[in-house]
Amino acid sequence: MIPSPVFVKYDSALFDAIHRDVPTFLPPEDHKAAITWILSIAGAITLFHLVLLQMVKVWQGSKETTHAAWKASYQLTNLLVNLILGCVGIYYQLFKIKSDEAILDRIVGNEHMMLFSAGQVGYQLWALPIGIIFVGETKSMIIHHVAVICVGSVTAFISSGFRYFTPYFYGAIEISSVPLSVMNSFKNNPDWIKKYPGAYKNVRLVFGITFLLVRVVLWTPIYWNFVSLASMLLYSSDVVSTQIILSIFILASLVLTILQYFWASKIVGALVKGGPKKKKEAKKVD
Repeated sequence: MIPSPVFVKYDSALFDAIHRDVPTFLPPEDHKAAITWILSIAGAITLFHLVLLQMVKVWQGSKETTHAAWKASYQLTNLLVNLILGCVGIYYQLFKIKSDEAILDRIVGNEHMMLFSAGQVGYQLWALPIGIIFVGETKSMIIHHVAVICVGSVTAFISSGFRYFTPYFYGAIEISSVPLSVMNSFKNNPDWIKKYPGAYKNVRLVFGITFLLVRVVLWTPIYWNFVSLASMLLYSSDVVSTQIILSIFILASLVLTILQYFWASKIVGALVKGGPKKKKEAKKVD
């Protein structure tokens, strides 16, 4: 699962060959396919969310679309999307990704895994406006949405898109957001916590363990393999447009990594203290 070796030596001949022989952007037909998938996925998630919103309104017995209805349907949509992304990502990571993949193939190729990029960009294009307008997302989550759109767009449209890493970063890690959605549903319904305190405690524990496992323990070596290669590609480039794209790519990925560690620190604090402490940032992790 973890790339081997994690840290690689700089090979000037390899990176010079990439810049010389590999065009910056994927072919137009690949761009068209990526855009089609992104818009289709965003549209499908939006439609599914609207159906869930109506179902929640019926369940709540309300004719008005309340903030609570928006929030509940938003969390249910997140749960399903994250479950799909997480399961598909874990499958790819366990059975399709080679830990000893050649360095060149970690950087270029793997266009068939563009769907992970399209899935994440489409997902975030739905989540960003809904989260801002109707749910009231935190600033850190808004930054998260924007950063994912940035990295996802690079992997979807650029030839050297590091798609080797997408099943993990765009798929497998989302499995930790499944128990998070359940935990947030408990927090939005305090009576559930009173009725099922044991279930709530177990969900919190499962969320904490899965988050720390996939977003810290495994994330760290896989991320440093990616960022070292991306930095080498940036260092070896003398094309301004490529330098700008890679700089945004690396910066956005670094922001996402810092957010993971920030949220992890809050989760560890909550687990150590115990009890259903309200952690505004932790409960908003997507």
